[in-house]
Amino acid sequence: MTAHDIPDTAEVREKMAAGQVEGMTALGLTPTIEVWEDGYRATGTADSTFEWWYFDCQFDDGSTLVVTFSNKPHTDPSGPLTPTVLIIRQLADGTRLHLEPHFDATEFSAAADRCDVRIGPNTVTGDLDRYDIHIEADGITADVTIDRAAPSWRPGAGISYFDSARTHFLAWVVPVPYGTVSATIAQNGTTASLTGSAYHDHNWGNHLMGSFLDHWYWGRAHVGDYTVVYVRMTTKGLFGFGEINIPTFYLATADRIITDDLLPLRLTTSADVDGPGHQTYPTRMEWTWSSERGTITMTATNPTLIESLDMRTPRHGLSKALHAGEHPMYYDFNADLELDIALDDLTDHVTGRTLYEKMMFR
Repeated sequence: MTAHDIPDTAEVREKMAAGQVEGMTALGLTPTIEVWEDGYRATGTADSTFEWWYFDCQFDDGSTLVVTFSNKPHTDPSGPLTPTVLIIRQLADGTRLHLEPHFDATEFSAAADRCDVRIGPNTVTGDLDRYDIHIEADGITADVTIDRAAPSWRPGAGISYFDSARTHFLAWVVPVPYGTVSATIAQNGTTASLTGSAYHDHNWGNHLMGSFLDHWYWGRAHVGDYTVVYVRMTTKGLFGFGEINIPTFYLATADRIITDDLLPLRLTTSADVDGPGHQTYPTRMEWTWSSERGTITMTATNPTLIESLDMRTPRHGLSKALHAGEHPMYYDFNADLELDIALDDLTDHVTGRTLYEKMMFR
């Protein structure tokens, strides 16, 4: 089945704009991101909402650190609080440490008015401008400071509904699309002081994502003077319209958003190869953005698969039979990126690297 892009027409734009105004009003949002938006959004609905705070650091020595604070698995939004801290540390030589310690619900706390999360001895606090992270786990201790270097952002109201009653949703805010990072990391008896770049976003939702999404591509990059965040979610059949591609796009410099107009964004993939878990992935992605302002083109090539996770969950009885052919997988890549900007007020061509993922739900 072929997925359909949302048409970029005046009628669609009018409906989407009205929907965003309605959503922002209902959620108490303004066009400016506020500190409380990175607080605990599930405070009153924790029994039915998953939520996570994601931090991704790329250090100058070639090593990386990913830390995710979660109140529960996104695969079980109606389940009990099951706080976890995902820690993925990769050294420049490819050595990897992958930990996901689980904690009792009593060891979790999160403030609603700001980012202030505690899971056992692991903490993160922040105010959009700066974030301080402390982690302690088997074999690793780290203290990390992130300073924002691009405008905080969300796409409109930052929420997507996946049912006609507008009750099932996935929401998102990006407090740090790009930032600088300094860290002290002690691992296996060795302590390193590191600097580099970082990204932070914050997600929450109240429905099993695989029930309404088929797959998504999500990526970010900082190339030249530009920060880019790009997404295409492909739904399962929605509202009787079949599969729909839902794009999201952000292009900014250190002090201004050049565009976050999502409707012109299109993705063409090619040269697929087999990946783990009986899934495939493209080795070339061409993202194109075209409007009356001009064009933006991003081409990602030569991807290196840096992580693959089997996302299957245990099923039983009829559910096991109905989903027997599914094998959800998560792939994470590092790739070359060319960014061409040809707008009426800005022309540039830069190259660099991009991190992106493909999440497959079936």
